[in-house]
Amino acid sequence: MSTALINGVKIGYEVSGSGFPIVLLMGLGGNRKDWHEQVPVFAKHYRTISYDHRGTGDSDKPETGYSISQFADDCIGLLDHLNLDRAHLVGYSMGGRIAQLIASRYPNRVAALVLAATAAKPNSLNLYSLKLGAYLYENYGPSVAASVGPLVEFTPSYFSKTLPTLVNKLGAIPENPMPLHAFLGHVDAIENHDTTGILGSILSPTMVVIGDQEWLNPLPDANELVEGIPDARLQVITGASHGLIVEQPQQFNQCVLDFLSEHE
Repeated sequence: MSTALINGVKIGYEVSGSGFPIVLLMGLGGNRKDWHEQVPVFAKHYRTISYDHRGTGDSDKPETGYSISQFADDCIGLLDHLNLDRAHLVGYSMGGRIAQLIASRYPNRVAALVLAATAAKPNSLNLYSLKLGAYLYENYGPSVAASVGPLVEFTPSYFSKTLPTLVNKLGAIPENPMPLHAFLGHVDAIENHDTTGILGSILSPTMVVIGDQEWLNPLPDANELVEGIPDARLQVITGASHGLIVEQPQQFNQCVLDFLSEHE
């Protein structure tokens, strides 16, 4: 793990493999280690960069400064630190929201774009789940919030397989948990995100990926992205919900590699 001072904040990151760069942007409450199913695979083909958003993992956790706009600037700052002019971006959930803004603001920096389990703006279910997560985090701590999360993120079959592990973790303190102020800052960032008005300015070839059982950011949300971004296509992962990167990693990884191979 390495660190870089980006926009006054220490950002933790890792670089694996070689070749054209690909940057992985994680979702709410996660960190770079949650790409464990992707990094070893992508690193065989690309210089793979995973990092912790401010407020997560090994990055600093300032009291303020949490917004999709700031997260986007942090990602560009990391590219600058690594002397990378262009990269592929793979954004998952909140990371997809960040990636949309980066591609709109900095079109020359994004070679190709993958938006997974994400949307242009939060829907009513997003807002409910965010408020529930914030309530649980604030009143019962990160372990309870993290244990309840799979109820809305995974398919019933995947959830049933992982239930014993989740039960064992209930009450345990997660490794390097987000402090409350950072978690609430991330929640607020998503609640205030809306890129519907700028989708047409995203010029990078884009693949929107959704699980066939997704309900946090369902098909209408994915279609909004596909219809609003000029060069976008839809890819559906079978047997997956919001947590598609861990529920069906082989399907997800292969469709990403196939797509990116068209834009090298």
